[in-house]
Amino acid sequence: MGAPGSVWYYAPNKVAPIIFIILFFISGSMHAWQAIKHKSWRTTLLLPWAALLMISGFAVRLAGAYNTSKLSYVIASTVLVMSGPPVYALINYLILSRILYYIPYLAPMHPGRVATTFVGLDGVCEILIGNGAWRMANSSMTDAQRKVGANMVKASLCLQAALFGAFGLLAAQFHHRANKAGVLKKDLKVLLCVMYVSATIVTIRCIYRLVEYIEGWDSSIYQNEVYFWIFEASIMFINTALLNMWHPGKRLPKSNSVFLARDGVTERRGPGWEDDRPWIVTMFDPFDLWGLVKGNDKKMQFWDMSDEDLERARLDKKNNKRSVAAGAFDPFHLWGERGYIGKHLTKNKKAGRRGGEELVQAVHAGEAKSSGRDVRNAV
Repeated sequence: MGAPGSVWYYAPNKVAPIIFIILFFISGSMHAWQAIKHKSWRTTLLLPWAALLMISGFAVRLAGAYNTSKLSYVIASTVLVMSGPPVYALINYLILSRILYYIPYLAPMHPGRVATTFVGLDGVCEILIGNGAWRMANSSMTDAQRKVGANMVKASLCLQAALFGAFGLLAAQFHHRANKAGVLKKDLKVLLCVMYVSATIVTIRCIYRLVEYIEGWDSSIYQNEVYFWIFEASIMFINTALLNMWHPGKRLPKSNSVFLARDGVTERRGPGWEDDRPWIVTMFDPFDLWGLVKGNDKKMQFWDMSDEDLERARLDKKNNKRSVAAGAFDPFHLWGERGYIGKHLTKNKKAGRRGGEELVQAVHAGEAKSSGRDVRNAV
């Protein structure tokens, strides 16, 4: 509880940070090792990063425990520890996205748009937390300034809770479809259960933080350190340990192009389910409602193609793959023959050339007819 001269509102525990630094270091190292072993960096790269954020936050907290009057330790520790759970949330979004790539014909929405939509909004949460946490923890600021920071954190936590609600509904809809179709393998069932538990853990932690900031700095939750070690440190360690015991990389294919056939047994390799729309467009129209109206969804159903058609689709994708330079200079893929804007310009140019060629042919045909009439008249 209260400690004279401490900017933490209490005398910080000096043993607990060491314990959790060791626990998260072991967990993060195992995540990195399993990512290498299962070649699953694309899906699980952020697991070691999330652990590193938590380790850094506890390390700064440990330093603050020996210098309780230094405000910078409080601010840095708060920002780092608050930044870890949203990364764990982001990992769940990537896991669901990869599962939908694996069974694309039952996906409620495009797998890539699951990533761009939820990850993009999760990025907004990180920005709000980063800006709000340091204001809120900075006791040298006025109450009004700290309240602004607390409101930013509360807004972030509310957005996280809403995201997890939408995420849960999306996952449950897919789960129901897959169960009904009888295509859920044992590994996928395990992975979905792990994902649900992980999402629940992060949501519980989110609710704890929300209650803490709603009640304010004078509340027993904010001024009693035991709540932090239970609902922040311990619960997030359970989450990272869970993802280590049932590592996603072990249960998912290495590539997005591998998908499960409708028989629920055969694995096939396709071109991958691409979305050539700019990232900013996918954010505002994640379900591609305009594409549904135009019938674009029917054009992408590669999962019902023959093996020969799949091979042709893979070769076509390989030949039209964008270079690293093109991705760097045109990240939204606006230009070029397949670009969101460029393809319309190319189409108009081709239509113009065809029109010109037809006009020339018509002129030549007219001249030929006229020449034929002149010859007949002369005869």
